[in-house]
Amino acid sequence: MNHIYILEADPTTFGGIQHFVRNLASYFPQDQVTLLAYYGELSGIKPVDAPLRIILEHGSFLRRGYRSPSARIRNLALLLDIPRIRRKLEQLLHGDTLVLNSAFAMYFLCTPKLLRENRIVLVQHTCTRMMKRRAFDFGGVFQKAKITCFRKYVGTFVMLSSREHEEFRQWLPLEQKNTQVIRHAMRFPADLPEQFPRSAAVLARLIPLKRIDRVIATAKLLPDVIFNIYGTGPQEQELKKLASGISNVCFKGYTNDIDKVFRDNSILLITSDYEGYNVGGIEACVYGRPVIVLDTYPAAGDLVENGKSGIVLKDYSASALAAAIKKVLADPAHYREGALKHRDLYDISSVRNAWRALLLREDCEK
Repeated sequence: MNHIYILEADPTTFGGIQHFVRNLASYFPQDQVTLLAYYGELSGIKPVDAPLRIILEHGSFLRRGYRSPSARIRNLALLLDIPRIRRKLEQLLHGDTLVLNSAFAMYFLCTPKLLRENRIVLVQHTCTRMMKRRAFDFGGVFQKAKITCFRKYVGTFVMLSSREHEEFRQWLPLEQKNTQVIRHAMRFPADLPEQFPRSAAVLARLIPLKRIDRVIATAKLLPDVIFNIYGTGPQEQELKKLASGISNVCFKGYTNDIDKVFRDNSILLITSDYEGYNVGGIEACVYGRPVIVLDTYPAAGDLVENGKSGIVLKDYSASALAAAIKKVLADPAHYREGALKHRDLYDISSVRNAWRALLLREDCEK
């Protein structure tokens, strides 16, 4: 039986992709799967219950780029390491399965020989339009070459929801590809919160695309609701300044105590310009907490069953978001019931079975 390799820069840190790769590795016996990390300086924030192999112990990225505040320096340092990473990966894989989490990894980190001789699975992690635009995925000056590489070498493309398929077909060659929809999975808590505090949570890295400013603007309209913002990031000081004088906005910093988050808050707010499939939204759902999300990316309507497990807002305004929060808080039991029904989509046993059926198939396209 071939071996399953899952490639990611640092599987031990927090984030949607990292959560995904740790879960995926846990679905298989340890002698069948290996997590491949680009580098040796791992954060260690999250434990990894699978064999972990470091591709590059010491490289330019670790020496020069890892802690640099400049994205340009980080990217240049990474580019210097690419030839060594490519050689090491080619030496390691021989007729195996390689799960990739970006078009960047497919095109820049894998040689044509490696792609040709192994089973390649590419997983979607952001919305269709951003996969097309971002240099980390299919965007940038190498867009045509990346799409050609996808056409020639990727056998299986895994999407996060069925809503993406038609948009991808408009620019990505999906003909004769094994396309699958497999959502992220989440373990269900042993017991559920029973109280409905008048508070709403934001779980996000504090960066511009998450649009936390929209939450702060809405907080001004609902002084009797507490808005708890969990996360850190480069925009933190700017957002704290924006929220200065607004007593019902609280910055809580980074937390990994998700149980406490959803016992202390009745609603999760997602106000991003775009997402792939927000892991925080899944976490809220499995705790029976409704989600209010902006309809800014295709999977929003899959993450939230509008009017049942939460509310999908077609357009943002502070008043519209405030009205949605008031609506949910007026009947929290209704939305709790809807969320608990919706969470079956993320049942870890079902998702595990789907991945095992896919990756353990000997006849899967190479």
